[in-house]
Amino acid sequence: MNVKPSFAGVVTEIITPFGENGELDEALLREEVEQQVKSGVQGLFTNGLASECLSMTMEEKKEATRIVCSQTKGRIPVMSNITGNHYEECKELLKASKEAGADAVALTQPLVYSCTQDGIYDFFSDLIRESDLPVCIYNAPQTCNTLSPSTVARLLNEHEEVLYYKESTIDVVHMQNTMRLINRDKEYEFLAGSDASILPVASLGGKGVISLISAVFPEIILQLWSEIQDGQTEQARNTQDKILAIRETLKTGPFMAGYKYACELVGIPAGMVRRPLSGLRQGEKDKIHTGLQKLNLI
Repeated sequence: MNVKPSFAGVVTEIITPFGENGELDEALLREEVEQQVKSGVQGLFTNGLASECLSMTMEEKKEATRIVCSQTKGRIPVMSNITGNHYEECKELLKASKEAGADAVALTQPLVYSCTQDGIYDFFSDLIRESDLPVCIYNAPQTCNTLSPSTVARLLNEHEEVLYYKESTIDVVHMQNTMRLINRDKEYEFLAGSDASILPVASLGGKGVISLISAVFPEIILQLWSEIQDGQTEQARNTQDKILAIRETLKTGPFMAGYKYACELVGIPAGMVRRPLSGLRQGEKDKIHTGLQKLNLI
């Protein structure tokens, strides 16, 4: 594993498009990827929780990453997320990610079942050893198994293959303690895992963000990152405030339905949400439409 791709800057979490019958829409996915590459983002993230990976089959996860890598054609790097409670399935996804052409993989902790920190450490450590690609540790509290600062630090400090950390707890104290425990000479990229925490993560040495909002409005996320890089503190704070308002608006209604509706409004169709998720009611659509108008986004 000699190649160490950088995911610094703005990386977009792919919104997986599904047709009315629930099938993965390859044409729309390729259009989305092309739009993202042309927007200037620095990378793409497949099969995230917001990508509706939990309602996708194993083969669909493999196919989604294959399509994204095929369409990207090496222009920007791709990170493939590995989510599952079954070790052998996670191993299979690691292998498939490599074969699809992904540049790195992210490991998401097991979901719902309460796991010990040692149990997750062992689970991740074995998967890290199986990976032929650089590894990102993804700390997603919605799994109900938030990684402690000491577990994150242990994984990064003890495994040279771990080159990225995606932080989604939105807990500044947790972030600070994690950064305190990771060896200062460890070479890795600390990435915000939420659009709500781009500026706080950057203040702690973060290198970028894996963003969901950039799937719809890449310009404003790129703008914030540019302001951070240029040391424009006041401008960056104002832009982060606007991003918080965008995030609140897009979270209207059922999970991911608001984001997909916003994609439709800006001319980047992202298909339907997949059952058991449901679409927006008219009142929710009106609220999003009005909110985005007030933010001068449509």
